[in-house]
Amino acid sequence: MQKLERQHSESYEKLRTEVNTLKQEKEQQEKLLAQTLLLPEDARIEAGLELEITRLTHENLVLHCSILSVNSIFTDYSCSFQAQQRKTYLETNSSAKAVSIPRKEREYQGMLEYKEGEESRLKCLNVKMPCLMVLFLPGLPAYIIFMCLRYADRVNDDQRASTLLNSVLCSIKGVIKKRGKDFAVLSFWLSNTSRLIHCLKQYSGDETFKTYNTAKQNEHCLTNFELTEYQNVFADLAIHIYRQLIKSMEDTLQPLIVSSMLEHETIQGVLGSKPTGLRKKSSGSPEEDAVTVEVLLQQLGLWHTTMMQHGMDSGLIKQVVRQQFYIICAVTLNHLLLRKDMCSWSKGLQIRYNVWQLEEWLAEREMADCGAKEMLEPLVQAAQLLQVKKKTEADAQAICNMCTGLTTAQIVKVLTLYTPVIEFEERVTTTFIATIKDILKDREESSTLMMDAKKIFSVTLSFSPSSVALETIQIPASLNLDFLNRI
Repeated sequence: MQKLERQHSESYEKLRTEVNTLKQEKEQQEKLLAQTLLLPEDARIEAGLELEITRLTHENLVLHCSILSVNSIFTDYSCSFQAQQRKTYLETNSSAKAVSIPRKEREYQGMLEYKEGEESRLKCLNVKMPCLMVLFLPGLPAYIIFMCLRYADRVNDDQRASTLLNSVLCSIKGVIKKRGKDFAVLSFWLSNTSRLIHCLKQYSGDETFKTYNTAKQNEHCLTNFELTEYQNVFADLAIHIYRQLIKSMEDTLQPLIVSSMLEHETIQGVLGSKPTGLRKKSSGSPEEDAVTVEVLLQQLGLWHTTMMQHGMDSGLIKQVVRQQFYIICAVTLNHLLLRKDMCSWSKGLQIRYNVWQLEEWLAEREMADCGAKEMLEPLVQAAQLLQVKKKTEADAQAICNMCTGLTTAQIVKVLTLYTPVIEFEERVTTTFIATIKDILKDREESSTLMMDAKKIFSVTLSFSPSSVALETIQIPASLNLDFLNRI
């Protein structure tokens, strides 16, 4: 708590310094404004707009920083509270067991004994997950299954091992089929399926994987079974769950993206102006009902927290986030290419500001290197295209050099739809567009105008060994798995 209070104080001091800096800048801008009064009318209007845009942008950045600070503090308190709950729960259970069942220390072998035919009783794990399991060891179902498999290996019963693994496969597939739109369920079983795959590799006895183990872990390697085929089967299942998880996110993201990334105007004032002839009547809807970028970020944060609680591999989480950002880019760009009222200089500035917030979200979670930022590049280039000069041949060459992430069809479409925000701004001429086409005529690329928003990138299940000692794992009584005997 003291650490969080100190962080809050530091954030407050930082924000106060920024406010003082902005006050100084404001005084400088007032001086510049006085100087612009001496300029011709056209130049004075342009200078005035630039000053207003600068001022409003700074104000919004300060407010955004304040929001980020408060959100960060809230997140820290929330995580601390959850950690304390888990610690209290575990200490209470441990204390109760120590009092009610006093016994001498026993050395366990990291196996779970069960009677033949009881494999199907492990299905009760599906009823408990994932809401209850966040209180326990991440990946606990995977460890339980593997410890049962170790017992089948010890007694050298290949039929029992086969029955166990096939029962687990059918059970997980049944849950995914029944609850295939529930992100929490999909995240939970993707995490545990991948952990089971890692266990099958880590304890396979293969020298490649044994190098990651401690001496004790190597004692727990399987001695009678070679389960490479099952590794592949579970890998196929994990890939299926991953794709289902992405589709479940798409259904939630689609209604949020256009409103938050394009329609909602975070930067008010000058940027609130619609292009001439395209102004809409006020809908009368309250501001608090608007879908903002903050709403989008909250949803992304909820998913990220869920995956972290389930103990999902960091590599998998990064691939999920990369896919999320691709969807955001594709949907936003596709709607931009279809709406003339969105192709303006001010909207380009708004999009770049929204992209900056997404990039900050990545940086806060130390995922700037996961490839998600690069997924936004076509959208960034489209926003820049709305803001750069579009008059001379040199401007055309600069645009072609800049927009490497956009196809010729997309560049031409944005330029064609471009609509001036203010009366004296000129439209893009047909001659300029023809120059763009001529420069890009030899570029080898797809002629497709729209991005494929349904595209799902291939997932990689990189090996991730566990440091958890199997002999230390205990099964909570609340799971009702008393038919398993820890040995």
